[in-house]
Amino acid sequence: MNDPQQTAREHLRPDEHLYWAGTSDPAKLFAGQDVFLVPFSVLWCGFAVYWEVTAATSGAPTFFLVFGGVFILLGLFFVFGRFLLKGHRKRTTVYAVTSRRALVITPRGSREVSVGRTDRTITWSKDRRHCSVEWNTGQPSGLPAFVSGSGAARLYANTGLDAFAFGPQPFAFWDVRDGEELVRELDRVAS
Repeated sequence: MNDPQQTAREHLRPDEHLYWAGTSDPAKLFAGQDVFLVPFSVLWCGFAVYWEVTAATSGAPTFFLVFGGVFILLGLFFVFGRFLLKGHRKRTTVYAVTSRRALVITPRGSREVSVGRTDRTITWSKDRRHCSVEWNTGQPSGLPAFVSGSGAARLYANTGLDAFAFGPQPFAFWDVRDGEELVRELDRVAS
């Protein structure tokens, strides 16, 4: 998906007009949640390596080595792999605003919401170079969200760990570089 405009045009319906198309900034890999996730993942991986070395040097049964190996693999994904996954998603996902819909287009398919919906949250980075827009999809919050798994989907959204979150993923445009233009077009079409 090299050209966001062309990719978005391929998803247009008859009599639908494309107002904006863009992508996430693949260079922006860290999110606010990483303040917790980075130290946690380093500790996880460090403990898993310690477990494995201790099990290997003490002559523990093979089961303990396999068990520790699985946790090392998870730790490596937490430390490095999630950023590779997130970067890949940012390079292959296209966002679009049309006269009728907001679209998230991935190689595996597309999702949409009505562009007239104003129940969205716009978040800017500190330097206002990146903008994220998230639509309220009517998902539960609090204890019902925890039980249904949608709370985890929201917590891990845009971290690379969202692959492990159960439940519906939030509908959002993450870390868009030309946020001013995106917000302008969303406001124009919603009014």
